[in-house]
Amino acid sequence: AGVVAGGVTGGVVGALVESGVSKDDADVYAEAIRRGGALVVARVNNSDVSRYQAILDRSGVSVAARATAYRTAGWKGFDPAATPYTAEQIRQERALYR
Repeated sequence: AGVVAGGVTGGVVGALVESGVSKDDADVYAEAIRRGGALVVARVNNSDVSRYQAILDRSGVSVAARATAYRTAGWKGFDPAATPYTAEQIRQERALYR
């Protein structure tokens, strides 16, 4: 219900915040999506948490590092009215993190 309610009241940021993600991290996730990224959210059994955490630690993105990179480039915070990136902008963005 939280994701649905958040989706109605505040888009992806609202949904994430209602699910327990900090507002700062939710802004970074939403900005990453705007820039062509993907967000994976999973609810798993407690017994599986360490296994999935290990996978994310090997393959995931550091939210703190990405937030720093965005802010260094002048980003002030997620703007829901901002235009999504074009295919070319997405290609350039992805090239920054390979």
